[in-house]
Amino acid sequence: MLLSVVICVFILMQEGTRGGGIAALTGGDPDTQFNKSPGRTRNVMLYKATRFLAAVLFVVTIVVHAVSVYS
Repeated sequence: MLLSVVICVFILMQEGTRGGGIAALTGGDPDTQFNKSPGRTRNVMLYKATRFLAAVLFVVTIVVHAVSVYS
């Protein structure tokens, strides 16, 4: 459960084509808070972390299901 919440937070922190997802909640413009270059680096890091955590969530879900079915 905690892993899915962390994935949601990471997704909201990523920048989209019109600004970060969190900007919709805070009303802030990510270009005024971060420079372009660090924002891209941060966005790439968040993208990779989101993909990794999604894969971990998938594997954990399959393992928990297998354990519950076969035990």
